[in-house]
Amino acid sequence: MIKHRSGITTVSACAALLSVLALTQGAWAAEDAPKAEALLPASARAELDEPPDGRQVFLSRCPTADAAQAGTLYVANSGPRNPSKPLGSIDNPYATIAAGVKAARPGNIIQVSSGTYPESVIISPTTSQAGTATAPIVLRGDPAAPPVIVPSPARVVGSLVALSQPYWILQSLEVNVNGQASFGAQFDRNTYCTQLRDSKLHGGTAGGGVVINEAQNALVDNNEIYDFSKSGTDSHGVVLKNAAREIFIEGNTIHDTSGDSVQCQTEGNRPTSMYIEHNELHDAGENGVDIKGCDYVYVRGNTISRFPNLARYPWQANSSAAEAVVIHDGATNVQIVGNTISEAGRGISVGGTSTVEHPIDILLRGNTITDIVNYANRGNGQGIRVVQANGVRVLSNTVARTADAGLRLAADEPLVVTGLVVTDNILRDMRLFVRLGRAQYRPSLVMDRNRYEGASGVFTATGLLTEGQFPAWRAVLAPSLEQNSVRVP
Repeated sequence: MIKHRSGITTVSACAALLSVLALTQGAWAAEDAPKAEALLPASARAELDEPPDGRQVFLSRCPTADAAQAGTLYVANSGPRNPSKPLGSIDNPYATIAAGVKAARPGNIIQVSSGTYPESVIISPTTSQAGTATAPIVLRGDPAAPPVIVPSPARVVGSLVALSQPYWILQSLEVNVNGQASFGAQFDRNTYCTQLRDSKLHGGTAGGGVVINEAQNALVDNNEIYDFSKSGTDSHGVVLKNAAREIFIEGNTIHDTSGDSVQCQTEGNRPTSMYIEHNELHDAGENGVDIKGCDYVYVRGNTISRFPNLARYPWQANSSAAEAVVIHDGATNVQIVGNTISEAGRGISVGGTSTVEHPIDILLRGNTITDIVNYANRGNGQGIRVVQANGVRVLSNTVARTADAGLRLAADEPLVVTGLVVTDNILRDMRLFVRLGRAQYRPSLVMDRNRYEGASGVFTATGLLTEGQFPAWRAVLAPSLEQNSVRVP
């Protein structure tokens, strides 16, 4: 056991792989486990981090709103105004959210009444105090009728809500950017344990809805983020960038954005330890999750569907292959686990054709991928495509109804995929089950115990077999590949 730089204990990839192998149909017997281990390439025997659920990790170190016990400050721009009562009391509330933010101390709850608030909410060292680990500051509305924060007519701001203080919890708000070129919310720098929860953010025309920039250990949980569109280009639902670290994107619904639902990008230093879990991501102009040059990214338990949304964003017709998930630009240690993916130009794509498109240590496990189309007839339509990478594991996925190959593996010559492991997958109801590249472009390949189902379906191995049947497929890959795989009509 080791620890990587996020401080989370890792487990042996070899042990994890062998555990999966033993659970599936046709697995080797326990006494044969050393033989299976010997088949794995060195890259697959490296340490593989599978941390706990992201919410569990976050809440193990951060307080909830229940820890705010220092009293409630009230905000209501419609009154009442009773100057005989203390300012900030229920009978004499603050008129603006900004005034409540300025007055709050650790442990306070700022309760905002329903209504429309034309102001920016800036939580920074110059406008507010920080919360603490035992006394966070909570800014919240009524869940049944959340207050609506809209832009001030005075000026356009970079972000309607700006967070750069630790231990703040924002909850049950609506942020309506009203078509202005602003972000809905931005986390910047010192936001340790700061949270945005149970809110709606919509209507911006800048580059994103929620932007995480240089922030550490922040949570975006159970929000609806939608209708962010920048004409002619991208506007992403959530953007993770510039050395952001340990960010938790949990249980949100993110839809109708002109770019990606979630994008992780460098733009400065590399982000690391991103948890993108249990979200519903759909109807974006490009991709569901786009991972560019980020390290230790966990995409788990999401529902990802319907890309691209050209009805709303026709300018994105030629900008991507409409992948549900794409991993490229040298991303490392990425896990795509237990997601439900459908109706996209590709299901999951690893690597690309440029020199920087070489991801390292990628796990694709337990995903269900269905109804993948050949978007714009441009050679798309694969369930899983691995173009170039090092140390990719494709384990126990179910892929069905793809316009092109269920699996396209190392078939983009002369690009190389090293240390690829493809085991215990189910492919069902497609014309072409697998397109596999030549041996020199897939060194150290391990491929076995896969199951191919459906009335028809063929296999291609470049230089060995063109659209052949399963017996011929096994024969040309003998003796080391696919000998324990099965074909079920």
